[in-house]
Amino acid sequence: MSNFPIIATMLSMVLGLSVTRLLLGAVTVFRIRRTAKLDWVPIVWAVILFSIQLEFWWAINSLPEVKTTFSFPAFLLLVLLTLSLFVASALLLPNRSEDELCGLRIYFEQDGRYALLSLSTYLFLGFVVNIAFLQTSPLALWGALDLLMIALPIGAFFARSRKVYSAIALLYIPISVIDVVISLAS
Repeated sequence: MSNFPIIATMLSMVLGLSVTRLLLGAVTVFRIRRTAKLDWVPIVWAVILFSIQLEFWWAINSLPEVKTTFSFPAFLLLVLLTLSLFVASALLLPNRSEDELCGLRIYFEQDGRYALLSLSTYLFLGFVVNIAFLQTSPLALWGALDLLMIALPIGAFFARSRKVYSAIALLYIPISVIDVVISLAS
């Protein structure tokens, strides 16, 4: 008997909260646009994160084809994967106008950039899941792309220069598009 319905329900609940949190952050940014200066970098990361959330939600539907039953450790790994997306969503954009008094750039530099570490955690755990569940070789093209996608947000997190973390955000856009295309094609 498959335990997928239980797993899908749990993952979808947390992922739904994650998407909701990100969308509420976007609404907060919209509402404070007259009193606080907007910044395109966290908005770009929010769009990237939203596409990753949707891609993961879509991938959950394929789990029964990959694995018919899941052990509790496998379940925990999938929950950790989903929780890392939630944490990234909760940190990336402000959820209260009080958080945004100095502008979106200052919020991102002080607090929002921590979402990038959680995003890299999600991508690393996804890398592990791909190897453990799908038995795919990390030496394949997807592995190199995943390692790049894991490393770039970490680099943006540690970058103190606006030019550097902005360039990483711009570089991440085509990489994430390629990743979505590859994952949907397979």
